[in-house]
Amino acid sequence: MLGFANLNKTTSGSGMSVIVKGAELDLDRMTVRRDGRTDRLTRQVAAILRVLLEDPGAVVSKNSLIDRVWEGRIVTDATLSTAMKEVRRAVGDTGRTQNVIKTMHGVGFRLIAPVEVPKPARPAPAVLPKLAVLPFRNIGGNPTDDFIGDGLTDELISNLSCFRDLLVLSRNTSEAIAAGPMGHGEMRETYGIDFVVEGNLRRSADRLRVTVQVASTDSGAIVMTEQLNRDATVAALFDVQDQIAMLCAGRVASPHGPLAAEMGQRAAAQARATSWRMYRLVAEFRRFYRTYDPELHAALRRDLPDALADDPQAADGWAAYAVILLEEHRYHVNERPGVDALPLATDAAQRAVAADPRHAFAHAALAMCRLFALDVGGFDAAAKTALELNPNNADVLSEIGHCYAFLAREEEAIALLDRAIELSPVHPGWYHFARSWRYARLEMFEAALVELQKVPMPGFYWFHAHLVWYFSALDRPDEARAEVDTLRAVFPDFEDRAYEELALWSYNQELVASALASWRNAGLCVRTDGDPPVS
Repeated sequence: MLGFANLNKTTSGSGMSVIVKGAELDLDRMTVRRDGRTDRLTRQVAAILRVLLEDPGAVVSKNSLIDRVWEGRIVTDATLSTAMKEVRRAVGDTGRTQNVIKTMHGVGFRLIAPVEVPKPARPAPAVLPKLAVLPFRNIGGNPTDDFIGDGLTDELISNLSCFRDLLVLSRNTSEAIAAGPMGHGEMRETYGIDFVVEGNLRRSADRLRVTVQVASTDSGAIVMTEQLNRDATVAALFDVQDQIAMLCAGRVASPHGPLAAEMGQRAAAQARATSWRMYRLVAEFRRFYRTYDPELHAALRRDLPDALADDPQAADGWAAYAVILLEEHRYHVNERPGVDALPLATDAAQRAVAADPRHAFAHAALAMCRLFALDVGGFDAAAKTALELNPNNADVLSEIGHCYAFLAREEEAIALLDRAIELSPVHPGWYHFARSWRYARLEMFEAALVELQKVPMPGFYWFHAHLVWYFSALDRPDEARAEVDTLRAVFPDFEDRAYEELALWSYNQELVASALASWRNAGLCVRTDGDPPVS
């Protein structure tokens, strides 16, 4: 049996270090591959495995493990037990079976499973081509037509993400690339982009002209270039979007074009806006969804009902209105006294699904509304449909993944959110909440804090509430109190209303208890059931 150092010499450069009971461990990259799935290891889990693998079969004492992994910090038996549970889970073991790691009671731990050097890897399967759709430019001389380019960009991303043989980066990421700006080689190096879709448009009183090209970031060659001229109508613009999506799929993902035919069938069934007004409002909604601008939210909540009255079959419009109302309910954006926005949001989401049963984001909006109404069965049904309709849309993946985290479905949540991060390297910080909750559940608050701060969200009250929680749990009272002041400034009613929002965390009671205790220690007086309002 080989020690870990010798195994590493044998497998240098292979990308995998050892195989333990079918689990392929790469401790340098901190990954484990088991049953065809690759997961990340935490630094703590990787460190424990590294110690056990240095001399497989030997007993490692608790004190030695604590000294080398926790560097002499005081560690309780409960913390060590929780950490070993996570280590065992990583390699497919449990404390009951102990087929990989055996507990030597009163002494320490011993790796008992055989340790193997991996065989040379087979050639990797073909990687799906990754596309970035850069914002289309309005070159018509009328700045008020900019919304057409915004809408065209978003619709193309949504259309192309339906294809199972393409990976399409999110609008957040494409905007960051365009703002750079980046050259093709830098796009490939930074984001792994294979092809870039770029274009411009010009609208006159009676004609719409759209020019599009697709370039390879590897060679710089133009894969496709097209100029499309249509009547200056919304219907014609949708026809242009569908044609561009079909051309991209046919040229990049499938030389023989079966995906393009499938896309044509999907597009024909979609219920879409029939007026420029609705098209503009949907484009503005997507901008709100990226910026959370409260003024834009208020304008959309005011204008969408009239537009929907004139265009009642616009599924995009109903889905947008549903989310606008849901944000009022769940994050108190422009909250109106005495208005229960949740049933209004649910009704709008149901209308979106009725207008277009194949609209993935409409089903995602309905799933979110049902979860916030604590209808878990209804959430599951709508979420399943959304994921089946479009498993490559970062917005759908992230929203449903976050909902799974609320339901304590940790593995499903993190898998979807990791996929969303892959498709949207530029993303909001709440994509990291679920993984930070996993660390908090294991009382690994330093790791939870690091995860939370990967993409800071200053001004978002739940971001500051989490910082209070984690700083307090880490016994960093000055930082915790500073975040309490910030939290009270951005959401003065937090202490009165937080417990009401925690109803959605009913499947995560240990996290709720941990947060409440830490908030209390930091000086937050969160009102629970039966408590008087905070004065």
